[in-house]
Amino acid sequence: MKLANLIFGAITWMTGSSLVFAQSYDIKQQREWFETAKSQAANGSYTTVENWREKLGDYPLFPYIEQAYLKNHAFLSNKEKIRSFLSLYEGTPLEWPLRETWLKYLAKQNQPLLYINDFKPTSNAELNCHYLSAELEIGAKIATLADKIEDLWVVGKSQPKACDPLFAKWKKAGYQTSDVIKRRVEKAADGGSHTLIPYLTGLLPESEKDWAKLWHSVRKDPAVITQLKHFKKRSADYAGIQFYGIKRFIWRDPDAAIKHWLSVEESFPFTAEQRDKVYYTFALALASKDHPQAITWLNKVPDHVKDSKLVHWHLATYLREQDWVNVASVIQSLPQNMQDEAIYQYWLSRAQTELGIEQTAKTRFTELSKLRHYYGFMAAAQIGEPYQLNYKPYKAEQEVLHKLSNAPAAKRTYEFLQLDYKVSARREWWQFKRTLSENELAAAAYLAYQWQWYDQALRGISQAGLYDEVAIRFPKAFADLYEKYSQRVGIEPSLAFAISRRESSFMEDAYSPAGARGLMQLMPATAKHVEGSRVSNRRLYDAQTNIRLGTKYISSLIKRMQQQTPLAIASYNAGYSRVITWLPEEKALPLDIWIENIPYSETREYVKAVLAYQQVYELMSNQPKNVFSDLVKTQIVKNN
Repeated sequence: MKLANLIFGAITWMTGSSLVFAQSYDIKQQREWFETAKSQAANGSYTTVENWREKLGDYPLFPYIEQAYLKNHAFLSNKEKIRSFLSLYEGTPLEWPLRETWLKYLAKQNQPLLYINDFKPTSNAELNCHYLSAELEIGAKIATLADKIEDLWVVGKSQPKACDPLFAKWKKAGYQTSDVIKRRVEKAADGGSHTLIPYLTGLLPESEKDWAKLWHSVRKDPAVITQLKHFKKRSADYAGIQFYGIKRFIWRDPDAAIKHWLSVEESFPFTAEQRDKVYYTFALALASKDHPQAITWLNKVPDHVKDSKLVHWHLATYLREQDWVNVASVIQSLPQNMQDEAIYQYWLSRAQTELGIEQTAKTRFTELSKLRHYYGFMAAAQIGEPYQLNYKPYKAEQEVLHKLSNAPAAKRTYEFLQLDYKVSARREWWQFKRTLSENELAAAAYLAYQWQWYDQALRGISQAGLYDEVAIRFPKAFADLYEKYSQRVGIEPSLAFAISRRESSFMEDAYSPAGARGLMQLMPATAKHVEGSRVSNRRLYDAQTNIRLGTKYISSLIKRMQQQTPLAIASYNAGYSRVITWLPEEKALPLDIWIENIPYSETREYVKAVLAYQQVYELMSNQPKNVFSDLVKTQIVKNN
């Protein structure tokens, strides 16, 4: 029997058994009523809620109708209803939207005892300020709360205005000292909101203002550290500014940064920890930029500071030079637990092959080839071994499935999916999963798979530790669309599946901080370029549109990269123009070495993952193709 059929059979062995919740006969009507009922409850009286209860009382989302009323009617007269609701739905997504509204109302009404009673620990700064204010109202001493107030004030951003009265009392009591203000300046400058610094500067005594202004200048332009006329003091405070600036400057102008550091290293009182971090940052920056002094600075980094990121660049630097003796030396100097990682096993074998220690290398490659992994596939291709899928199907227990599918949170999740409220569904599901055992997590992932909710299914099965359940971890979601549009542009469907698996985990409404959207995470500008006209954000969330444009885009990149699919994959993530600058100018590099030297760790891991995922999807097909056999023979060089 074909592997693909085995996988399908394992996933669908429960076909015919009921996974759909037992619903009232008019469930479709209840879904149609839901939004109307919620809107009327929010704007009506509690009688409106009771009237809708007669029609929707057994509907899983009815609590959201009651919540809508209570949020808009968070008054003392509804105190018992609110407390009862919060108690009943504690730990669910229904709790905090109402609790926050209720607490803000109590604060506004100056009800400190009620506020303290109904408060729960939170990361919400405004609610925490109200809580500490309530403590003061009922008699707490400012000295008792001073440290907690300081923690709220010493942050790198502006805090809510609701905190101002609390901070004013704390300041009046003498706790807003120069040292405390300076700590906040440092937080605002180093990763915080630098626009806060002028305000904080105004709080400092005249003798400290130049220091704060210098922090602001260096935050805006780290090259200011080279203007030593501004560093009139050689104190620890000013060393801190130099330390911050040099770590940024090295990435902008390596040669100037090296020269500057050598001139100030002994003239400022840097701590041992600061010096170690400077060496670390220099080594990382210079290695990733292929700077000629990279090895010098890599060797300066103390062993206790080295981490996997730095070790990688130490290795990659020697790989770039194809200095196989030092490649082996770096790996063999690592702790055994690091040496055992797939990346180092692979490169030690590659080094030993190049050095003529072929039998030892082949033995290690053979063991490594048993892994379903980028390096496992690479190792298999190096010695001509078959790729291993290592598929172990999960068999769900009927009793556990029945229990989970009938849990109120699961029912609410399912209903949100039917209404296409994906964000609300994920909130419910995330909170629900926090209550589950590992065995139940696996069953929940299976349930999500049955609902064709693939992103939550594949995440859930991994969270349950079932990494070999490849059918759920690598679903063929929207298969007809991927196959149709891949064939239209002449690429393998497995590549389109692999890109989507990495980009969005098949979440149709995925949205990245950079603005990429949909299954194949297209930027609006990219979509416009591919389509030849503007594509609305709504259309980018449409599976058919996104797959059509995404497959067309990766196909165009493959053509621009002269059929070098790994380079096209890198371009899909980092941009074509940037990848072109990473290609070696003269001497060709083996592809595996070039991948290890991709400067951006995100793109480096992206390329490895997409290639591995493509091979997995091929192994799950009826006629699997060999993705890696050509990769181990490929040489990369810029074609001028």
